[in-house]
Amino acid sequence: MTDAVPDVREQFDFTDRTVCVTGAAQGIGRAVCEAFAVLGADVVVSDVDGGGAERVAERLEAAHDARAIGVEADVSDYDAATAMVEATVEEFGALDVLVNNAGLAGAGAFLDSGPDDWAEKIGVSLYGTLNCTHAALPGMIERGDGVVVNYASASYRGNDPGLAVYGAAKAANRSFTKTVAKEVGGSGVRVNCVCPGTVETPSTAEFVEEYREQLGESYALGRVGRPHEVAHAVVFLASDAAGWITGETLHVDGGYRRR
Repeated sequence: MTDAVPDVREQFDFTDRTVCVTGAAQGIGRAVCEAFAVLGADVVVSDVDGGGAERVAERLEAAHDARAIGVEADVSDYDAATAMVEATVEEFGALDVLVNNAGLAGAGAFLDSGPDDWAEKIGVSLYGTLNCTHAALPGMIERGDGVVVNYASASYRGNDPGLAVYGAAKAANRSFTKTVAKEVGGSGVRVNCVCPGTVETPSTAEFVEEYREQLGESYALGRVGRPHEVAHAVVFLASDAAGWITGETLHVDGGYRRR
């Protein structure tokens, strides 16, 4: 044991580490990629929109002199998720941090939906997490090091009518995180979860603009979130500064009043 305190700046150095972010062509996922690139990581930008993923990767290379690639992947498909991890390892040698950002919400009353809709939402928001994590963990365990960051949502609490299926998937992600963290902790792999409130992104912009005042009243800080605010929380959980944190859910929700 030593009394020396590590330099906190070094705890956020991701040089020579590879991060793969799913659902990263826009919004929070893109902000997560930007944050890791700034901190020196090699970044794999994954999205079902392959062209969008490539454009983000090109931006990271141009703006931050980062090594980055775009990978087209439908994470709801196990083979595609496995191929994504394989492409990451082939390009950069290893996968150090997996960020399971991909999700699919879409509001609507449960009785107005059906099995195809449920399968699509759960396929991306839950099975996407299971597929990618299952593909990534063996390599991390073999090396004795690695981090997985999953996503829940304020909707997991069951307070958002119209998001029943999405909320159920996100609640499952939270439970999955805690359980898998206990299963793999002895190998040196950490698994945590972020839980954002409403964040203004291209996919939520119309909804946020229409209900901005009402949404603001739902949060102690009086406003919705911004993508980089969630991204910075993800970076913290992936960093050495969070080295003794696993199985936890970090709420990034501006003091959501309906907890």
